Amino acid sequence: MTTDRKRGYLYILLAAMLYSTTEVALKALGGAFAPMQVTVERVLLGAAALMPFALNDLKKRDIQLTKADWGYFTLLGFLTVTLHMSLLQMAVLHMDASATSIIYSGNPVFAVALAHFILHEPLKKNHLLAIGVELVGILFILNPAHLEISLRGFLEIITATLLFATYGTLCKLRLPRLGALVITTFNMLIGGLELLFLLLLGEIPAVGALYSGLGLEIFAGIPFFTGFTLKTTLLLCHVGIGCAAIGFLLTAKITEYTSATEASFVYLVKPILATALAVVVYHEHISVNRMVGIALLCGGVAVCQRAGAERNAAGARGKNLTMRMEKRKGSALPLFCYSSMRVMSWIHLPECRR
Repeated sequence: MTTDRKRGYLYILLAAMLYSTTEVALKALGGAFAPMQVTVERVLLGAAALMPFALNDLKKRDIQLTKADWGYFTLLGFLTVTLHMSLLQMAVLHMDASATSIIYSGNPVFAVALAHFILHEPLKKNHLLAIGVELVGILFILNPAHLEISLRGFLEIITATLLFATYGTLCKLRLPRLGALVITTFNMLIGGLELLFLLLLGEIPAVGALYSGLGLEIFAGIPFFTGFTLKTTLLLCHVGIGCAAIGFLLTAKITEYTSATEASFVYLVKPILATALAVVVYHEHISVNRMVGIALLCGGVAVCQRAGAERNAAGARGKNLTMRMEKRKGSALPLFCYSSMRVMSWIHLPECRR
């Protein structure tokens, strides 16, 4: 296995670690922030944190953003930030948060199809097997016989899952020219500003009434500057800089080092880590069917790694076209991920503060 592929699989693990803390952190925020307030603020916070590094990267590589680049960021931001995050937030409000998270982990099903039809990535037997094992695992975890799901919430989470599956696929189209850092930063910035614009429109009484009439009342009357304490600020930084900014960046880097298909397999690992974190932080009980489902997801991860190894063996005989400009820089991502996990532990577990 080459260094690139090893790094890609390391980033899959790190991304899954960060994403798995999202629900725990948002739950800890409780009612401190309005739903769309925390959504837009964490996106723009993440973009602001990455912007100096992205601008420096553009300067070093002497890249000038074109009208086509800005059009690309506008579309990507609207799909993967404005629409995706709004639908995800609404789904959490309309159905069980645990079920939402598990259904969202079905991301690879859509990503494999999109990568095949848009990027013409081959459909490996092992990838399809991993997805099959994953779907069975999700069914075990959801336990449909004892689950009541809102139709609206289900449609919202399925659409959000499909939209985020496009992220890794569409990233691949511009990675050779712009790189993961630039794409992540400007995607979050433009998408965050688009969402902010929609929320500011909701401050206009007529538009707010229209939102309410369409069942989108969470977009109206947003209190942008309330709810801030030391704890909530730290948690907002975690979900903004850690889960959103670094999570999006890692997804783009995984796509660069492996494939759009394999980048989606972050969501095979996420339910495993999220469940473990819920047990540690909130002492949640894990049922037998959920343990069986997690075991199946672990099996899906193993199958995915085997597929990646086979793909790597074939690709090693051809010309490697992946950009390597950022290799010399090293990586602060593992350190940041570790620090974020420590912040979460410090907030929730008193014994970790010693």
